[in-house]
Amino acid sequence: MGLAVALFDLDGTLLDTVPLITLCFQRMFRKYGNYDISQEAVHEMFGPGESIIFRREFGDLWETVLADYLDCYAKGHDQLAVEPWMMEILKGLRAKGFPLAIITNKERDTTQLTLDHVHLSSYFDVIVTAQDVEHPKPYPDGILKALKTLGATRDEAIFIGDTMNDRDAAKASNVKFVQALWYVPSSKWPRDPAWTVACSPNDLRDVLASHFEAWGDQ
Repeated sequence: MGLAVALFDLDGTLLDTVPLITLCFQRMFRKYGNYDISQEAVHEMFGPGESIIFRREFGDLWETVLADYLDCYAKGHDQLAVEPWMMEILKGLRAKGFPLAIITNKERDTTQLTLDHVHLSSYFDVIVTAQDVEHPKPYPDGILKALKTLGATRDEAIFIGDTMNDRDAAKASNVKFVQALWYVPSSKWPRDPAWTVACSPNDLRDVLASHFEAWGDQ
């Protein structure tokens, strides 16, 4: 029997949004902090939601910074689209009746903005954001909430993500993890034989084919 539920990270997995997020963060630090911040430093901040990061970094200015960030992020969506191969995979899973969920550390506003723009909301039965759990990734809360909502067990789930936070959340949840490397240089990741690695669309199709009954027949 194959795994019954597919859980996806959003940024850097379903969509190549990380460059846009990084650009907007850098603009906020340049404008409100009066200094430049590297891509690596931005990525190290990822984990809590945007408002928590801006509260921590900008104090009383955080609401102004957040509004400006949201404007920057929204305007950049003209450059975003779901890759055709990813749409094919999602449509195939939906056609087979497999439940799908998103587990993201984005907040609700930015999550919905992105999903609405690329018309992905209808493909997912459950969407768990950083504001829907007490502890977002790398904690297991988001994955466990999605499984509970779907009525699925850990053994029935597979989680596909591109960051160490994703890996750690899957490990803490005791859920099978797929290391998504189609947008991320593989050299940035340590390797572990316990993880399944997907570097390309075909890799992901093969992983899903081996875990979802009848998926490979498409």
